Amino acid sequence: MMTSWFNLAAIALGGAIGSLCRYGVTLTAAALPGGSTMLGTTIANLVGCGLLGALSSLDPTQSESIERLMLALRVGFLGSLTTFSTFTAESSMLAGEGRWGASGIYVLANLILGYLALILAGNLVRWWIQT
Repeated sequence: MMTSWFNLAAIALGGAIGSLCRYGVTLTAAALPGGSTMLGTTIANLVGCGLLGALSSLDPTQSESIERLMLALRVGFLGSLTTFSTFTAESSMLAGEGRWGASGIYVLANLILGYLALILAGNLVRWWIQT
């Protein structure tokens, strides 16, 4: 894979769209009754894990345009949609407030559900392709 200005532009465009989606998910989750920004972080991370699992299951023909699209989606869009740093800061904030149980549940929910979303989406895409 050769880095070119076109690849960098694809990543930047995907990142811009992903960050706007992330912001929209956060605002929507915070506006829900009982919602919060942490719910938004979790939703964004789970959606990102599922999409990455689905994309990782695809075996596209190796062409420059497909490679560029995958860079835009995987590195750009999903890289800015998901957020490990915010997840870490939020779980640390809960622990700092002495809410150890909530912090543990938050960490486990993001990690375990994220892993399951990735595996499930990947398996669904592979199954769909084979049928």
